[in-house]
Amino acid sequence: MGALAVGGVRAALFAGAALVLLFAGTACGERAEPTGALVQVFPVTVQGSGERPTVVSSAPRRIVPVGAGPRQILKALGLKRRTVTVNDTLVGLPLVGEIRRAKPDLIVASSDTDPLDLARARTATHAAVYVEPSSSLDDVVAAIGDIGLATGRPLQARRLTAAIETKRRAVAAELSSAPVVTVFVDDGDFSTISTRSLLGGLIDEARGRSVAGPSPEQGPFPMRRLRQLDPDVYLATAESGRTLRQLRSQAGTKHLRAVRAGRFAIVPADASVAGPQIGRALEEVVRILHPDAVR
Repeated sequence: MGALAVGGVRAALFAGAALVLLFAGTACGERAEPTGALVQVFPVTVQGSGERPTVVSSAPRRIVPVGAGPRQILKALGLKRRTVTVNDTLVGLPLVGEIRRAKPDLIVASSDTDPLDLARARTATHAAVYVEPSSSLDDVVAAIGDIGLATGRPLQARRLTAAIETKRRAVAAELSSAPVVTVFVDDGDFSTISTRSLLGGLIDEARGRSVAGPSPEQGPFPMRRLRQLDPDVYLATAESGRTLRQLRSQAGTKHLRAVRAGRFAIVPADASVAGPQIGRALEEVVRILHPDAVR
């Protein structure tokens, strides 16, 4: 066999071995991040939280995000030039019209987007639609990975999720001996959140326990019940407008242990956004609940 033929065989074997190593590295635990180029193979199928899987036949060139989480993820993946923003504060036909005019080939929507609006947008544009799961930190990590695959940015997505998991492990290590603190979250007018929400999940990861439980009723949380539960910490969302001064001036709340001790804080707005900043939001919640445990 000639020298050129031998060299060609060796090159082919090397390329095949490199490909095997790349896939082995992504399939087995935590390995060093590959530094070479990765060829994204389409079509790609990802599930998300929609009723049916999202199938992306080729690398999308026009991507419409609907919701803060999708916007932040696409930006962090370096897809600003391919992102077409719309006024996603709209609902119904006005939102569908905005999306149709944007002519997307991929729509990435937050989980609170009306499914009927998304179905109409899919019909009007024939775009693939991905609905971001967002009920937990695990959901956010999975969504970033899915969106990275669907947009041809899997390595960038892996870097983002690795950063989140690093912060998560650091928090777990710091709080390994910290006590669990009870928490009430005021989302406005004394309504509250579920422990199954993203913010509820962050509180749990930060060794907190929301006293409202997984299925609080809509509307104001019963004041009598809140006084019985008497949480260690009183949190308020940024949109609630709640202040410690207000709580100390109201008969129903001024005797709460958290209010008397001044254990009150406004939750960072990012703590309710299913985006790549969620690791930083977790750290902020930890600082609020365990100020003495954070170095």
